[in-house]
Amino acid sequence: MNPSLLLCLVLLATFGLASLLLSALVALVWRAGLRRMTATSADLLTLRLLPVTGGLLIAFTVVLPAFLSHEVPQQREAVGPLLVMLAAFSLVCLAHGARRGWHACVAARALLNKHATADCRIVESGQEIRLVDITEPMTAVIGVWRPCIVTAESVRSICSQDEFRQVIAHEAAHIHARDNLKLLLLVATPDTLAWTPLGKALTERWRASAERDADRYATGDDPEKRVALASALIKVARLFNTSGQPHREFSMSVAIDDVPGRVQQLLKPPVKPCPARILRALASSALLTPVIALPLHEPVHELVEWLVRFSL
Repeated sequence: MNPSLLLCLVLLATFGLASLLLSALVALVWRAGLRRMTATSADLLTLRLLPVTGGLLIAFTVVLPAFLSHEVPQQREAVGPLLVMLAAFSLVCLAHGARRGWHACVAARALLNKHATADCRIVESGQEIRLVDITEPMTAVIGVWRPCIVTAESVRSICSQDEFRQVIAHEAAHIHARDNLKLLLLVATPDTLAWTPLGKALTERWRASAERDADRYATGDDPEKRVALASALIKVARLFNTSGQPHREFSMSVAIDDVPGRVQQLLKPPVKPCPARILRALASSALLTPVIALPLHEPVHELVEWLVRFSL
């Protein structure tokens, strides 16, 4: 086989194998007790993206330099079925992730275009808002590269001026945190967790945590702002209860996830957010991985050669 094509197959296969093993590790630690622990939104995002980011890290900072430094130049090798199957598995995961991400973006764009001719723009608290006259009580950030705040007239009319201002501040916090970009990464993550209930559970846990973070960022330590946002959440949630299920397209809506828990948090004295321990630990491991792998290049190359020749 052509050496360049062989290298591509090796990278795809090792990425697929590493992401599969890391997906199993995430499932194991989650069921072992991590799901019962309090984790920040950054921790949940890191945990959900671990199989893909870890697979890419191993493929490009461990396997690639080991292969290039020990492979005989211009040597043509026969390839066994195991390598081809792992590479095909990686391609399937990548294609399925791209498809999910594309569908999410198309759904969000369709939601915006649906009312594009019947909207107007207002400015509230320095934020430009697209005001639409629809039956759904929607207030959400929609879009990734140019996110915008969309709100229904029913939401503005049911809230007081202070309450509506805090609703917009909450959505502005999502824009500041780039939560829609993070949501796109979660939706399009190309690994086996995406095909399991655990993948969906991690994404939903992240959404709920991101909503609490946006509440905290929007209100700070101001008790009046916290009470105003809590009141607005209750009013908007009641509108949802009378109008049916809200849109779950690619958007961060103000009152979908864990409204009772968020209201209780807002009415309590503010607490200092927990540090992102999982993120820090995995980030440190990622920085050390290429250095630790330097003396292991030869055994790594031998393992790659075994994968290449398996079943020949």
